Amino acid sequence: MINRFKLTLEGVAYDIERRGDLILVNGQELPVTLAANAIHVSGNPHAVELRGSTAVVDGITYAIEAHGLSEPKAGRRKAASAAAADEAGAVTAIMPGLIIKVAKKEGDKVEEGEVIVVLEAMKMQNELKAKRSGTVRQVNVKEGETVEVRQVLAVIE
Repeated sequence: MINRFKLTLEGVAYDIERRGDLILVNGQELPVTLAANAIHVSGNPHAVELRGSTAVVDGITYAIEAHGLSEPKAGRRKAASAAAADEAGAVTAIMPGLIIKVAKKEGDKVEEGEVIVVLEAMKMQNELKAKRSGTVRQVNVKEGETVEVRQVLAVIE
């Protein structure tokens, strides 16, 4: 599990470290819990949804960028090339989590914006959608599988 990374939020860099129920942000400890589709930071609830390179926190959208997160572990089923993650057609995990639904299979035709996979992370469901229209060439996950951030879940050509 990833316990340390850098997060850039609206152009400002933060060092993030997870220690059990504590999150350290630039060395400052914050107690964090998850409950009923909300993240509680220091006892205050916040609704958070990640959408690619943006985060919506309590209805406000922020540009985000994460650095130092580990790449997927070797040996995954049908591992896609590293270059696939950079292609517009790669559908990647936006955070570590559990695949709860695979909506498309290899060979399916898809339109831009169609849901390909549903990822559950931090007790929230995230619909990961096709970035372009085309044909699903690879599906690299199955329901119930745990994935890492930036792991290539599917490739659309």
